[in-house]
Amino acid sequence: MHAPGRRPWGAARPAPAAAAPAMEPRGLHSSPELSRPQRLSVGELCSLFEARCAAVAAAAARQLPDPAKRGCRPPNGVLPPVIPRLTVTAEESEEAQGSPPARSPEGGWLRTGSSLHLQSRRLSTSSLSSTGSSSLLEDSEDDVLSDTEGKSQGIVHLEHGEDASQKKAWHTIKTMVNLPVISPFKKRYSWVQLAGHTGSFKAADSGKILKRFSENEKECFERLMKDPLRSCVPCFHGVVERDGESYIQLDDLLTDFEGPSVMDCKMGIRTYLEEELTKAREKPKLRKDMYKKMIEVDPLAPTAEENAQHAVTKPRYMQWRETISSSANLGFRIEGIKKADGTCNTNFKTTKTQEQVLQVFVEFIEGNTTILKKYLKRLQEIHIILESSDFFKRHEVVGSSLLFVHDGSGNANVWLIDFGKTTLLPDGQTLDHRIPWQEGNREDGYLLGLDNLIGILESITER
Repeated sequence: MHAPGRRPWGAARPAPAAAAPAMEPRGLHSSPELSRPQRLSVGELCSLFEARCAAVAAAAARQLPDPAKRGCRPPNGVLPPVIPRLTVTAEESEEAQGSPPARSPEGGWLRTGSSLHLQSRRLSTSSLSSTGSSSLLEDSEDDVLSDTEGKSQGIVHLEHGEDASQKKAWHTIKTMVNLPVISPFKKRYSWVQLAGHTGSFKAADSGKILKRFSENEKECFERLMKDPLRSCVPCFHGVVERDGESYIQLDDLLTDFEGPSVMDCKMGIRTYLEEELTKAREKPKLRKDMYKKMIEVDPLAPTAEENAQHAVTKPRYMQWRETISSSANLGFRIEGIKKADGTCNTNFKTTKTQEQVLQVFVEFIEGNTTILKKYLKRLQEIHIILESSDFFKRHEVVGSSLLFVHDGSGNANVWLIDFGKTTLLPDGQTLDHRIPWQEGNREDGYLLGLDNLIGILESITER
């Protein structure tokens, strides 16, 4: 999923005039080592950057009087710059995977801008996903979305030096250095974050994206390419190897959008397979982590026994989770939204009623009736195709999403994504996709959700 790339990271821009003698990173700007379009290893980049910074600092320090070297401000008011440490974070590092989600102090919205600042801010790559949910069954225990910037490839961190008294000399770095190892995800992959599994994706050639291999999802895409639903899903381009791992290669759905806004709607009345429920019951285990998640959303949800144990079972948590959102009653739920300005909101766990969902959509389209009508027309087209699809009739579609994408030019579209849990039914069995789910009938409520989604958008047009 790809949007046109922005300008490549270029040469350094001059620092503020007052600190020009000490702050101009001339070594970075003029170094032939960086000007050549060769790819460097992470270690080489770190060493090169820090060496250049150290050289600039040493040259500046030699020009300062002794009092300044002892921490006193020199007569000209110029202090040697604080030298940041450069960390190039490799994709899917243990630290990134284990880091907690970043949260905005203002609520659910998370800023994902791409400024590079010394104050430990990241060179963000603002990511959201086209094929976002994980194909692993274990991941279904919690679809809570997280800030996954830290898992994106090629993130740069600049950390404070130890001498805080000198930070004004280089308080903000606006220099963009062309480091070939850093992958410019930027907005082109800004939808991976909504899916909550950024580590499953890699950049591919122009117009394509790689998703971590799943045999089940690969087989689903092979069938989808022969089904009328082909026009409603990312085009599948086979399996490729990258860095010793296998990936499925898919179309980048953001290719034709400039500054897209994206919404991920998880379809169906449940996001777990019947097999998962059965497996969890066969080996019941009390989960303190799920209990904690439950009381964070609703302190009154646990029973007296669960409160005494400070734990709940996985089946109990999975079923409770669907009831607090619109999944159980409307057949879909909003997972997250990424706006064109880079803000992300995943705080929709308790968005449950039709009116609440309607308000979210109104805010998402920002009152643009042209975009609304395009979304509605596309959903109606998808509905017709689903009704005639042999693939849809013969599969239990769980954990799949509808991805809504639009931009400021009025371009808008919707696709079906995420087939890691979509399961082929036994020979001869088909699903209605509307009737209520009872354990054993494998109904997923997908069409129930689509019917309600279309109805909500129609009601917005009538207002």
